[in-house]
Amino acid sequence: MLVGTSAHDSSGNSIDATIRNPHPEPMQARGQANMFLEGNFAPIDQEYTLDKNSDFEIRGKIPKDLSGAFFRNGPNPQHAPGNNYHWFLGDGMVHAFHFNRGAVSYRNRYVRTPTFEIERRAKKNIFLGGGFHPLAQVQLIGGNLLALLGGLIRRGNADVYTRLIAKSNTALMSFRDALYALVESSPPMQIDATTLDTLGFEEFGGNFIAPFTAHPKIDPATGYLYAFGYRIAGSPKMEYFVINPSGKLVQRTPIDLPYYAMVHDFVITRNFAVLPVFPAVASLAALKRGRIAEWQPEKGAMVYVLDKDGNAKSLRKFELDPCYVYHYANAFDDGKKITFDAVRYDSLPLMGSDADSRSELFDRKNNGFLTRFALDLASGKIEQTPLSTEHYVEFPVIDPRMTGEKYEHAFLGAARGPTVSGLFGSQVCFHIAKNSGKVRTDVTEFPAQHFGGEPIFVPTGKPGQAKGYLLNLIYDSANDRSYLAIYDAERLDKKPIAEIGVPHRIPYGFHGLWQPHRS
Repeated sequence: MLVGTSAHDSSGNSIDATIRNPHPEPMQARGQANMFLEGNFAPIDQEYTLDKNSDFEIRGKIPKDLSGAFFRNGPNPQHAPGNNYHWFLGDGMVHAFHFNRGAVSYRNRYVRTPTFEIERRAKKNIFLGGGFHPLAQVQLIGGNLLALLGGLIRRGNADVYTRLIAKSNTALMSFRDALYALVESSPPMQIDATTLDTLGFEEFGGNFIAPFTAHPKIDPATGYLYAFGYRIAGSPKMEYFVINPSGKLVQRTPIDLPYYAMVHDFVITRNFAVLPVFPAVASLAALKRGRIAEWQPEKGAMVYVLDKDGNAKSLRKFELDPCYVYHYANAFDDGKKITFDAVRYDSLPLMGSDADSRSELFDRKNNGFLTRFALDLASGKIEQTPLSTEHYVEFPVIDPRMTGEKYEHAFLGAARGPTVSGLFGSQVCFHIAKNSGKVRTDVTEFPAQHFGGEPIFVPTGKPGQAKGYLLNLIYDSANDRSYLAIYDAERLDKKPIAEIGVPHRIPYGFHGLWQPHRS
Protein backbone atom coordinates (compact mmCIF):
# COMPACT_ATOMS: atom_id res chain seq x y z
CA MET A 1 0.00 0.00 0.00
CA LEU A 2 1.52 3.31 -1.06
CA VAL A 3 1.54 6.63 0.73
CA GLY A 4 -0.97 8.90 -0.97
CA THR A 5 -3.61 6.17 -1.13
CA SER A 6 -6.22 5.39 1.47
CA ALA A 7 -6.03 2.43 3.84
CA HIS A 8 -9.10 0.19 4.16
CA ASP A 9 -10.79 -1.75 6.89
CA SER A 10 -11.53 -5.46 6.58
CA SER A 11 -14.76 -4.74 4.72
CA GLY A 12 -12.94 -2.76 2.05
CA ASN A 13 -14.29 0.61 3.14
CA SER A 14 -11.86 3.51 3.19
CA ILE A 15 -11.17 4.79 6.67
CA ASP A 16 -8.38 7.27 5.96
CA ALA A 17 -8.11 10.67 4.37
CA THR A 18 -5.62 10.83 1.51
CA ILE A 19 -2.26 12.34 2.44
CA ARG A 20 -1.77 15.37 0.24
CA ASN A 21 1.92 15.67 0.97
CA PRO A 22 3.95 12.70 2.25
CA HIS A 23 6.65 15.12 3.49
CA PRO A 24 4.63 17.85 5.23
CA GLU A 25 6.11 20.99 6.69
CA PRO A 26 6.82 20.73 10.43
CA MET A 27 3.82 21.52 12.62
CA GLN A 28 4.59 24.76 14.42
CA ALA A 29 3.40 25.93 17.81
CA ARG A 30 2.16 29.40 16.81
CA GLY A 31 5.21 30.02 14.67
CA GLN A 32 7.79 29.15 17.31
CA ALA A 33 10.59 26.68 16.56
CA ASN A 34 10.02 23.49 18.52
CA MET A 35 12.14 20.39 18.02
CA PHE A 36 9.28 18.19 19.25
CA LEU A 37 7.27 19.19 16.17
CA GLU A 38 10.08 18.64 13.64
CA GLY A 39 11.46 15.64 11.76
CA ASN A 40 10.27 12.33 13.14
CA PHE A 41 9.02 13.98 16.32
CA ALA A 42 6.32 15.64 14.23
CA PRO A 43 2.90 13.97 14.29
CA ILE A 44 1.31 12.11 11.40
CA ASP A 45 -2.23 12.93 10.31
CA GLN A 46 -3.57 9.52 9.38
CA GLU A 47 -4.83 6.32 10.97
CA TYR A 48 -3.87 3.32 8.85
CA THR A 49 -5.09 -0.26 8.55
CA LEU A 50 -2.71 -2.65 6.76
CA ASP A 51 -4.11 -6.16 6.89
CA LYS A 52 -2.04 -8.33 4.54
CA ASN A 53 1.64 -8.92 3.88
CA SER A 54 1.47 -7.28 0.46
CA ASP A 55 0.65 -3.97 2.20
CA PHE A 56 4.21 -3.93 3.59
CA GLU A 57 7.71 -3.94 2.20
CA ILE A 58 9.09 -7.06 3.87
CA ARG A 59 12.79 -7.84 3.75
CA GLY A 60 13.85 -11.22 5.10
CA LYS A 61 11.44 -13.75 6.55
CA ILE A 62 9.08 -13.23 9.49
CA PRO A 63 9.61 -16.05 12.04
CA LYS A 64 6.58 -18.33 12.18
CA ASP A 65 6.95 -18.83 15.92
CA LEU A 66 6.49 -15.09 16.48
CA SER A 67 2.85 -15.21 17.55
CA GLY A 68 1.40 -12.16 19.22
CA ALA A 69 1.38 -8.38 18.93
CA PHE A 70 3.94 -5.61 19.24
CA PHE A 71 2.45 -2.35 20.55
CA ARG A 72 4.08 1.07 20.83
CA ASN A 73 2.63 4.21 22.39
CA GLY A 74 3.65 7.82 21.91
CA PRO A 75 2.50 11.44 21.58
CA ASN A 76 0.87 12.61 18.36
CA PRO A 77 -0.98 15.94 18.73
CA GLN A 78 -4.05 16.02 16.50
CA HIS A 79 -3.98 19.84 16.21
CA ALA A 80 -1.23 22.45 16.20
CA PRO A 81 -0.48 22.99 19.89
CA GLY A 82 -0.12 26.23 21.78
CA ASN A 83 3.05 27.88 22.99
CA ASN A 84 5.51 25.83 25.04
CA TYR A 85 4.39 22.47 23.65
CA HIS A 86 6.40 19.61 25.10
CA TRP A 87 6.84 16.12 23.67
CA PHE A 88 5.33 14.59 26.80
CA LEU A 89 1.99 16.38 26.30
CA GLY A 90 0.77 15.18 22.89
CA ASP A 91 -2.35 13.09 22.30
CA GLY A 92 -1.67 9.38 22.70
CA MET A 93 -1.41 7.24 19.57
CA VAL A 94 -0.90 3.48 19.71
CA HIS A 95 0.74 1.52 16.87
CA ALA A 96 0.23 -2.25 16.66
CA PHE A 97 1.81 -5.03 14.59
CA HIS A 98 0.04 -8.40 14.88
CA PHE A 99 1.85 -11.61 13.93
CA ASN A 100 0.45 -15.05 13.16
CA ARG A 101 2.61 -17.79 11.56
CA GLY A 102 4.50 -15.43 9.27
CA ALA A 103 1.55 -13.13 8.51
CA VAL A 104 1.56 -9.54 9.73
CA SER A 105 -1.00 -6.74 10.02
CA TYR A 106 -0.76 -3.19 11.33
CA ARG A 107 -2.92 -0.36 12.53
CA ASN A 108 -2.51 2.88 14.45
CA ARG A 109 -5.21 4.67 16.38
CA TYR A 110 -5.53 7.65 18.67
CA VAL A 111 -6.51 6.97 22.27
CA ARG A 112 -9.89 8.69 22.49
CA THR A 113 -9.50 10.48 25.82
CA PRO A 114 -11.99 13.14 27.03
CA THR A 115 -9.75 16.02 25.89
CA PHE A 116 -9.11 14.34 22.53
CA GLU A 117 -12.84 14.12 21.78
CA ILE A 118 -13.52 17.73 22.78
CA GLU A 119 -10.64 19.00 20.64
CA ARG A 120 -11.68 16.78 17.74
CA ARG A 121 -15.11 18.39 17.75
CA ALA A 122 -13.64 21.89 18.18
CA LYS A 123 -11.04 21.22 15.43
CA LYS A 124 -8.32 22.95 17.46
CA ASN A 125 -6.11 22.51 20.50
CA ILE A 126 -7.68 23.96 23.65
CA PHE A 127 -6.00 22.02 26.48
CA LEU A 128 -2.42 21.89 27.78
CA GLY A 129 -0.79 24.81 26.00
CA GLY A 130 -3.85 25.96 24.13
CA GLY A 131 -4.80 28.64 26.64
CA PHE A 132 -7.73 28.70 29.04
CA HIS A 133 -11.11 28.15 27.43
CA PRO A 134 -13.88 28.38 30.06
CA LEU A 135 -16.57 26.77 27.90
CA ALA A 136 -14.26 23.87 27.08
CA GLN A 137 -13.53 23.40 30.79
CA VAL A 138 -17.26 23.35 31.55
CA GLN A 139 -17.78 20.76 28.81
CA LEU A 140 -14.87 18.66 30.08
CA ILE A 141 -15.95 18.69 33.72
CA GLY A 142 -19.64 18.25 32.89
CA GLY A 143 -21.34 15.99 35.41
CA ASN A 144 -18.10 15.60 37.40
CA LEU A 145 -18.35 19.03 39.05
CA LEU A 146 -19.67 17.77 42.40
CA ALA A 147 -17.08 14.99 42.52
CA LEU A 148 -14.35 17.52 41.74
CA LEU A 149 -15.51 19.92 44.47
CA GLY A 150 -15.89 17.05 46.90
CA GLY A 151 -12.33 15.91 46.25
CA LEU A 152 -11.00 19.41 46.78
CA ILE A 153 -12.92 19.91 50.03
CA ARG A 154 -12.64 16.46 51.63
CA ARG A 155 -9.32 15.16 50.31
CA GLY A 156 -7.50 18.26 49.06
CA ASN A 157 -6.98 16.84 45.56
CA ALA A 158 -8.33 17.27 42.06
CA ASP A 159 -8.05 13.63 41.00
CA VAL A 160 -11.30 13.78 39.02
CA TYR A 161 -9.83 16.55 36.87
CA THR A 162 -6.51 14.76 36.31
CA ARG A 163 -8.44 11.80 34.94
CA LEU A 164 -10.37 14.06 32.60
CA ILE A 165 -7.21 15.61 31.11
CA ALA A 166 -5.53 12.24 30.48
CA LYS A 167 -3.41 11.98 27.34
CA SER A 168 -2.67 8.21 27.65
CA ASN A 169 0.47 8.69 25.56
CA THR A 170 3.38 7.11 27.43
CA ALA A 171 3.37 3.35 27.88
CA LEU A 172 1.25 0.21 27.68
CA MET A 173 0.30 -2.49 30.14
CA SER A 174 -1.08 -5.98 29.67
CA PHE A 175 -2.94 -7.11 32.80
CA ARG A 176 -5.53 -9.88 33.13
CA ASP A 177 -5.53 -10.28 29.31
CA ALA A 178 -6.56 -6.62 28.89
CA LEU A 179 -4.48 -3.89 27.21
CA TYR A 180 -4.09 -0.41 28.70
CA ALA A 181 -2.61 2.88 27.52
CA LEU A 182 -0.87 4.72 30.35
CA VAL A 183 0.15 8.23 31.36
CA GLU A 184 1.27 9.12 34.89
CA SER A 185 -1.36 11.82 35.45
CA SER A 186 -4.30 9.46 35.19
CA PRO A 187 -5.74 5.97 35.66
CA PRO A 188 -5.07 3.35 32.96
CA MET A 189 -7.20 3.63 29.83
CA GLN A 190 -8.30 0.26 28.47
CA ILE A 191 -8.10 -0.24 24.71
CA ASP A 192 -9.10 -3.16 22.53
CA ALA A 193 -5.96 -5.13 21.66
CA THR A 194 -7.25 -5.99 18.16
CA THR A 195 -9.05 -2.85 16.99
CA LEU A 196 -7.30 -0.33 19.31
CA ASP A 197 -10.72 1.13 20.11
CA THR A 198 -10.79 3.08 23.37
CA LEU A 199 -12.91 1.30 26.00
CA GLY A 200 -12.65 3.51 29.08
CA PHE A 201 -10.76 4.06 32.34
CA GLU A 202 -9.92 1.14 34.59
CA GLU A 203 -11.45 1.45 38.07
CA PHE A 204 -9.85 -1.58 39.83
CA GLY A 205 -13.05 -2.82 41.42
CA GLY A 206 -14.22 0.63 42.57
CA ASN A 207 -14.29 4.25 41.53
CA PHE A 208 -10.49 4.55 41.19
CA ILE A 209 -9.57 8.04 39.96
CA ALA A 210 -6.04 8.74 41.26
CA PRO A 211 -2.92 9.43 39.18
CA PHE A 212 -1.23 6.14 38.23
CA THR A 213 2.33 5.60 37.04
CA ALA A 214 3.07 4.79 33.40
CA HIS A 215 5.42 2.06 34.70
CA PRO A 216 3.49 -0.35 36.94
CA LYS A 217 5.11 -3.69 37.79
CA ILE A 218 3.59 -7.16 37.68
CA ASP A 219 5.07 -9.81 39.96
CA PRO A 220 5.59 -12.78 37.63
CA ALA A 221 5.32 -15.22 40.54
CA THR A 222 1.99 -14.02 41.95
CA GLY A 223 0.29 -11.95 39.25
CA TYR A 224 -0.11 -9.00 41.63
CA LEU A 225 0.14 -5.52 40.10
CA TYR A 226 2.08 -2.77 41.90
CA ALA A 227 1.97 0.93 41.10
CA PHE A 228 2.06 4.43 42.54
CA GLY A 229 0.81 7.92 41.75
CA TYR A 230 1.89 11.44 42.64
CA ARG A 231 0.15 14.82 42.66
CA ILE A 232 1.10 18.43 41.89
CA ALA A 233 -1.82 19.94 43.82
CA GLY A 234 -2.96 19.60 47.40
CA SER A 235 -0.37 18.33 49.87
CA PRO A 236 2.75 16.84 48.25
CA LYS A 237 2.42 13.10 48.47
CA MET A 238 2.67 9.83 46.67
CA GLU A 239 0.35 6.85 46.99
CA TYR A 240 1.49 3.26 46.60
CA PHE A 241 -1.04 0.79 45.17
CA VAL A 242 -1.39 -2.99 45.32
CA ILE A 243 -3.87 -4.65 42.94
CA ASN A 244 -4.60 -8.36 43.24
CA PRO A 245 -4.70 -10.78 40.27
CA SER A 246 -8.49 -10.37 40.11
CA GLY A 247 -8.02 -6.67 39.35
CA LYS A 248 -9.14 -5.29 42.72
CA LEU A 249 -7.25 -2.54 44.56
CA VAL A 250 -6.38 -4.11 47.93
CA GLN A 251 -3.87 -1.63 49.39
CA ARG A 252 -3.41 2.12 49.10
CA THR A 253 -0.51 3.52 51.13
CA PRO A 254 0.08 7.30 51.34
CA ILE A 255 3.66 8.59 51.43
CA ASP A 256 4.20 12.22 52.40
CA LEU A 257 6.85 14.01 50.34
CA PRO A 258 8.89 17.12 51.16
CA TYR A 259 8.03 18.71 47.79
CA TYR A 260 6.04 18.10 44.62
CA ALA A 261 8.19 15.73 42.58
CA MET A 262 7.87 14.23 39.11
CA VAL A 263 8.38 10.54 39.85
CA HIS A 264 8.26 8.62 36.60
CA ASP A 265 9.23 5.05 37.48
CA PHE A 266 10.02 2.71 40.37
CA VAL A 267 11.06 -0.89 41.05
CA ILE A 268 10.00 -3.91 43.04
CA THR A 269 12.03 -6.80 44.41
CA ARG A 270 10.90 -10.09 45.86
CA ASN A 271 10.26 -8.36 49.20
CA PHE A 272 10.22 -4.60 48.70
CA ALA A 273 8.88 -1.69 46.72
CA VAL A 274 11.51 0.98 46.04
CA LEU A 275 10.37 4.52 45.16
CA PRO A 276 13.24 6.97 44.54
CA VAL A 277 12.33 10.66 44.57
CA PHE A 278 14.67 13.06 42.79
CA PRO A 279 14.44 16.89 42.76
CA ALA A 280 12.48 17.26 39.53
CA VAL A 281 10.02 19.67 41.09
CA ALA A 282 6.59 19.64 39.49
CA SER A 283 4.11 22.49 39.54
CA LEU A 284 1.19 23.93 37.61
CA ALA A 285 3.35 26.99 36.84
CA ALA A 286 6.05 24.79 35.29
CA LEU A 287 3.40 22.93 33.30
CA LYS A 288 2.15 26.19 31.80
CA ARG A 289 5.73 26.86 30.66
CA GLY A 290 5.81 23.45 29.01
CA ARG A 291 8.38 22.17 31.47
CA ILE A 292 6.28 19.72 33.57
CA ALA A 293 9.08 19.80 36.16
CA GLU A 294 12.16 21.89 36.94
CA TRP A 295 15.52 20.86 38.37
CA GLN A 296 16.02 22.06 41.96
CA PRO A 297 18.84 19.95 43.46
CA GLU A 298 18.88 21.97 46.67
CA LYS A 299 15.66 20.19 47.68
CA GLY A 300 17.53 16.91 48.03
CA ALA A 301 16.95 13.34 46.84
CA MET A 302 15.70 10.27 48.68
CA VAL A 303 14.68 6.65 48.29
CA TYR A 304 11.53 5.35 49.99
CA VAL A 305 11.43 1.61 50.74
CA LEU A 306 8.48 -0.36 52.08
CA ASP A 307 7.31 -3.93 52.16
CA LYS A 308 5.84 -4.86 48.81
CA ASP A 309 2.42 -5.49 50.36
CA GLY A 310 2.23 -1.77 51.24
CA ASN A 311 2.50 -2.03 55.03
CA ALA A 312 2.80 1.64 56.06
CA LYS A 313 4.72 0.73 59.24
CA SER A 314 7.54 -0.69 57.11
CA LEU A 315 8.18 2.62 55.30
CA ARG A 316 11.78 3.89 55.48
CA LYS A 317 13.53 6.82 53.84
CA PHE A 318 17.17 6.98 52.70
CA GLU A 319 19.05 10.05 51.46
CA LEU A 320 21.32 10.17 48.41
CA ASP A 321 23.13 12.77 46.33
CA PRO A 322 20.86 14.49 43.77
CA CYS A 323 20.72 12.95 40.30
CA TYR A 324 17.83 11.99 38.04
CA VAL A 325 16.37 8.74 36.71
CA TYR A 326 13.51 8.36 34.26
CA HIS A 327 13.70 4.57 33.88
CA TYR A 328 14.85 1.49 35.78
CA ALA A 329 15.94 -1.83 34.33
CA ASN A 330 15.26 -4.04 37.34
CA ALA A 331 15.91 -4.58 41.05
CA PHE A 332 16.52 -7.42 43.48
CA ASP A 333 17.31 -7.91 47.17
CA ASP A 334 18.96 -10.40 49.51
CA GLY A 335 17.19 -9.20 52.65
CA LYS A 336 20.07 -6.93 53.64
CA LYS A 337 20.79 -5.02 50.46
CA ILE A 338 18.63 -3.77 47.62
CA THR A 339 20.24 -3.48 44.20
CA PHE A 340 18.57 -1.52 41.42
CA ASP A 341 19.84 -0.66 37.94
CA ALA A 342 18.79 2.60 36.31
CA VAL A 343 19.69 5.08 33.58
CA ARG A 344 21.24 7.85 35.66
CA TYR A 345 21.62 11.52 34.69
CA ASP A 346 23.55 14.19 36.56
CA SER A 347 20.52 16.48 36.28
CA LEU A 348 16.98 16.46 34.90
CA PRO A 349 17.03 16.23 31.07
CA LEU A 350 14.53 17.51 28.50
CA MET A 351 13.01 20.19 30.69
CA GLY A 352 15.01 23.22 29.57
CA SER A 353 14.78 25.47 26.53
CA ASP A 354 14.40 24.21 22.99
CA ALA A 355 18.15 24.70 22.49
CA ASP A 356 18.89 22.76 25.68
CA SER A 357 16.74 19.82 24.59
CA ARG A 358 18.40 19.71 21.17
CA SER A 359 21.81 19.71 22.84
CA GLU A 360 20.83 16.85 25.15
CA LEU A 361 19.25 14.66 22.48
CA PHE A 362 21.55 15.30 19.52
CA ASP A 363 24.84 16.58 20.98
CA ARG A 364 24.61 14.10 23.87
CA LYS A 365 24.90 16.60 26.70
CA ASN A 366 23.86 15.34 30.16
CA ASN A 367 24.17 11.72 29.08
CA GLY A 368 22.38 8.82 30.69
CA PHE A 369 24.43 5.77 31.68
CA LEU A 370 23.19 2.45 33.03
CA THR A 371 24.16 2.61 36.69
CA ARG A 372 23.93 0.14 39.57
CA PHE A 373 22.60 1.51 42.87
CA ALA A 374 23.30 -0.62 45.96
CA LEU A 375 21.31 0.30 49.08
CA ASP A 376 22.50 -1.15 52.40
CA LEU A 377 19.36 -1.41 54.52
CA ALA A 378 21.29 -1.38 57.80
CA SER A 379 23.58 1.59 57.23
CA GLY A 380 21.44 3.48 54.73
CA LYS A 381 24.47 3.95 52.49
CA ILE A 382 23.79 4.00 48.74
CA GLU A 383 26.64 3.22 46.35
CA GLN A 384 26.41 4.16 42.67
CA THR A 385 28.53 2.33 40.07
CA PRO A 386 28.21 2.87 36.29
CA LEU A 387 27.87 -0.48 34.55
CA SER A 388 29.28 1.07 31.39
CA THR A 389 30.19 4.56 30.15
CA GLU A 390 30.82 3.47 26.58
CA HIS A 391 27.18 3.82 25.56
CA TYR A 392 24.63 6.56 26.21
CA VAL A 393 21.45 4.61 26.82
CA GLU A 394 17.75 4.85 27.61
CA PHE A 395 14.57 2.76 27.69
CA PRO A 396 15.89 -0.37 29.48
CA VAL A 397 13.93 -3.57 28.91
CA ILE A 398 14.32 -7.01 30.49
CA ASP A 399 12.66 -10.41 30.31
CA PRO A 400 9.43 -9.56 32.21
CA ARG A 401 9.57 -12.99 33.87
CA MET A 402 12.63 -11.74 35.80
CA THR A 403 10.98 -8.67 37.33
CA GLY A 404 12.18 -8.28 40.91
CA GLU A 405 14.73 -11.08 40.63
CA LYS A 406 18.48 -11.20 40.09
CA TYR A 407 18.92 -11.02 36.34
CA GLU A 408 21.64 -11.05 33.70
CA HIS A 409 20.39 -9.30 30.55
CA ALA A 410 19.07 -5.80 29.82
CA PHE A 411 18.31 -4.36 26.38
CA LEU A 412 18.47 -0.60 25.73
CA GLY A 413 18.42 2.01 23.00
CA ALA A 414 21.97 3.33 22.66
CA ALA A 415 24.29 5.90 21.08
CA ARG A 416 28.02 6.46 21.22
CA GLY A 417 28.21 10.06 20.08
CA PRO A 418 26.33 13.01 18.59
CA THR A 419 23.67 12.47 15.93
CA VAL A 420 22.20 14.88 13.42
CA SER A 421 18.55 14.54 14.28
CA GLY A 422 17.80 11.03 15.50
CA LEU A 423 17.49 9.35 18.85
CA PHE A 424 19.38 6.05 19.03
CA GLY A 425 21.79 4.91 16.33
CA SER A 426 22.13 1.49 17.95
CA GLN A 427 20.76 -0.92 20.50
CA VAL A 428 22.74 -2.77 23.14
CA CYS A 429 22.37 -5.78 25.40
CA PHE A 430 24.14 -5.57 28.76
CA HIS A 431 25.15 -9.03 29.98
CA ILE A 432 25.65 -8.68 33.74
CA ALA A 433 27.39 -11.54 35.53
CA LYS A 434 25.28 -12.57 38.53
CA ASN A 435 28.17 -13.12 40.92
CA SER A 436 30.77 -10.52 39.93
CA GLY A 437 28.56 -7.87 38.34
CA LYS A 438 31.01 -7.61 35.44
CA VAL A 439 29.47 -6.45 32.19
CA ARG A 440 29.95 -7.28 28.55
CA THR A 441 27.87 -5.83 25.74
CA ASP A 442 26.44 -6.94 22.43
CA VAL A 443 25.59 -4.10 20.05
CA THR A 444 23.53 -3.59 16.92
CA GLU A 445 24.68 -0.61 14.90
CA PHE A 446 21.80 0.60 12.75
CA PRO A 447 22.51 1.76 9.17
CA ALA A 448 23.56 5.38 8.74
CA GLN A 449 20.69 7.81 9.36
CA HIS A 450 18.48 5.04 10.74
CA PHE A 451 17.31 5.64 14.31
CA GLY A 452 15.64 3.24 16.70
CA GLY A 453 13.80 3.48 19.97
CA GLU A 454 13.03 1.18 22.87
CA PRO A 455 13.87 -2.46 22.02
CA ILE A 456 11.25 -5.01 23.06
CA PHE A 457 12.38 -8.48 24.11
CA VAL A 458 10.24 -11.48 23.13
CA PRO A 459 11.52 -14.48 25.11
CA THR A 460 11.48 -17.93 23.58
CA GLY A 461 13.75 -19.65 26.12
CA LYS A 462 13.68 -20.21 29.85
CA PRO A 463 13.27 -17.23 32.22
CA GLY A 464 16.49 -15.27 32.47
CA GLN A 465 17.98 -16.42 29.20
CA ALA A 466 18.69 -14.02 26.33
CA LYS A 467 17.11 -16.46 23.90
CA GLY A 468 14.36 -14.84 21.88
CA TYR A 469 13.67 -11.99 19.51
CA LEU A 470 14.35 -8.29 19.87
CA LEU A 471 11.93 -5.93 18.11
CA ASN A 472 12.77 -2.30 17.40
CA LEU A 473 10.79 0.32 15.49
CA ILE A 474 13.32 2.14 13.30
CA TYR A 475 13.08 5.39 11.36
CA ASP A 476 14.86 5.69 8.00
CA SER A 477 15.41 9.44 7.85
CA ALA A 478 16.70 9.44 4.26
CA ASN A 479 13.43 7.97 2.96
CA ASP A 480 11.14 9.36 5.68
CA ARG A 481 9.76 5.88 6.37
CA SER A 482 9.71 3.49 9.32
CA TYR A 483 10.08 -0.24 9.68
CA LEU A 484 9.87 -2.82 12.43
CA ALA A 485 13.09 -4.81 12.65
CA ILE A 486 13.20 -8.31 14.15
CA TYR A 487 16.55 -9.47 15.54
CA ASP A 488 17.88 -12.67 17.06
CA ALA A 489 18.42 -11.43 20.63
CA GLU A 490 21.47 -13.68 21.02
CA ARG A 491 23.10 -12.41 17.82
CA LEU A 492 22.68 -8.66 17.88
CA ASP A 493 25.78 -8.13 15.76
CA LYS A 494 23.99 -9.80 12.82
CA LYS A 495 21.52 -8.27 10.40
CA PRO A 496 17.82 -8.40 11.26
CA ILE A 497 15.96 -11.61 10.59
CA ALA A 498 13.25 -9.50 9.01
CA GLU A 499 12.36 -5.85 8.38
CA ILE A 500 8.70 -4.89 7.97
CA GLY A 501 8.40 -1.54 6.23
CA VAL A 502 5.22 0.52 6.45
CA PRO A 503 4.32 3.12 3.78
CA HIS A 504 4.70 6.04 6.18
CA ARG A 505 6.83 7.09 9.10
CA ILE A 506 5.97 6.28 12.69
CA PRO A 507 6.92 9.23 14.94
CA TYR A 508 9.33 8.75 17.80
CA GLY A 509 7.44 7.54 20.83
CA PHE A 510 8.14 6.18 24.25
CA HIS A 511 7.33 2.65 25.35
CA GLY A 512 6.16 -0.57 23.80
CA LEU A 513 4.91 -4.00 24.77
CA TRP A 514 4.82 -7.55 23.45
CA GLN A 515 1.57 -9.39 24.12
CA PRO A 516 1.72 -13.08 23.14
CA HIS A 517 -1.32 -14.75 21.68
CA ARG A 518 -3.05 -17.06 24.08
CA SER A 519 -2.60 -20.71 23.12
